Amino acid sequence: MKCPYCGTDNPAGEEFCVNCGGALNAVSPVVTNTSGTAGAPNVAILSPSGNTNPGGVTAGGGPTGGYRTMAPNSQLQGGRYVVEKVLGQGGMGAAMLVKDTRVSNKLVVIKELISDSTDPQQRQADVNNFKREVDTLVQIDHPLVPTVTDSFQEHSRYFMVQEYVAGENLEAHMERINRPMPEREALTYASQVLDILDYLSQLKPPIVHRDIKPANIIIGSKDKRAHLVDFGIARADETKNAQRKQTSALGTPGYAPPEQYQGNADPRADIYALAATLHHLLTNRDPREFPPFIYPPARSINKGLTADSERVLEHALQINVNNRYQKAADMKRDIDAILADHFSVSGDTSTYILGNSGPMTTPRRSGPQPSSQPNTPVPINRPRAAQQPPPSYGAQTQRGAQIPYPPPPPQAGAYGRPAQQQKQKRGNNPLLFSFLLLLLVVIIIAVSFFVLPNLTKKSTTT
Repeated sequence: MKCPYCGTDNPAGEEFCVNCGGALNAVSPVVTNTSGTAGAPNVAILSPSGNTNPGGVTAGGGPTGGYRTMAPNSQLQGGRYVVEKVLGQGGMGAAMLVKDTRVSNKLVVIKELISDSTDPQQRQADVNNFKREVDTLVQIDHPLVPTVTDSFQEHSRYFMVQEYVAGENLEAHMERINRPMPEREALTYASQVLDILDYLSQLKPPIVHRDIKPANIIIGSKDKRAHLVDFGIARADETKNAQRKQTSALGTPGYAPPEQYQGNADPRADIYALAATLHHLLTNRDPREFPPFIYPPARSINKGLTADSERVLEHALQINVNNRYQKAADMKRDIDAILADHFSVSGDTSTYILGNSGPMTTPRRSGPQPSSQPNTPVPINRPRAAQQPPPSYGAQTQRGAQIPYPPPPPQAGAYGRPAQQQKQKRGNNPLLFSFLLLLLVVIIIAVSFFVLPNLTKKSTTT
């Protein structure tokens, strides 16, 4: 059957186009499948005329208009997942809030690949990118990045299931308050995202998010922490010298650094994008509304900011990638120092215990530190002296003295029994005892030789 949207010839029995995913039986302006027959997803279909079911969301701008998103109460995986509402939609995907009926109706997020391309090769490239996003997220084990719990394909549609983080993204927050965010709050969120970036940079290979912006940072309603989402164009840099291909996934203008438009993004690109985000939060100046790569001094817009925060922004927003922060840990250390020095916040933003893929970050010491120092964790509780193991005998102390060896153990006696160590009592002298014993022996011998013979002679004479 030929697809009414892209003209692709499909095998008999297909309900959706294998190329664009459009409904092959779109006879009426709206075709809604509610039967769940043969495992087909229950969806609101966007017809060729462009009309949609009131509960659905249009694909938004595709040249064919043939793609569609899930409507509320739609079901996937044989009824396991039931759509609650559409959370958002971009050029390459739609995100939906869904109930998982197998886990007590737990709320999760399902992201669906959307591709309006009529070119089979481009369509396959989009599918490969989507699968790469799944593979990328599976590697990440950080408490501030939603985990992937499932992924599947139904007909020509691809889905990914993620942990749901209830909260508000920073873009919506800034639109709601319409003023600069308090400095302490903005720096705290930036420090938390930098903790994520530091973790991502330590993976093998490192992962570059490539699209950090306020809309991709959600402040959790429960933990009040910054969660990084939407790794749709994230890439793992396997080798520095690998051949790079420039694609249309170039991040968001206003936040993406210059080198990303040349296809040369590395972890320092995320540092730049986060700094652009932080500048937006601290000034309420949306960089998308101005020429790119130009950020006026933050204190020229928000005079209440500290000079230290302005210096951090200036350092992180350098056009030359070699002149900005080289590691997320360096920028995080400077921001934590500002929080400690100006807002008495110490150790609150870096106490996350990471998963098996990364180390545990511990509270930094308050006060500014040079950014060139390594990011060495500082232990919180040092063991007391009484708990330390004894030093090795014969080793040198810090002052150069040698620790004496202990006395040798008691030697065995003449008959194999250990020689007994007896305590000497006061007043007992063994030499005197020996002398008296010897004197007694001499007396006995003298009596034997001199006294006894004389007695014998007298008795004979008588």
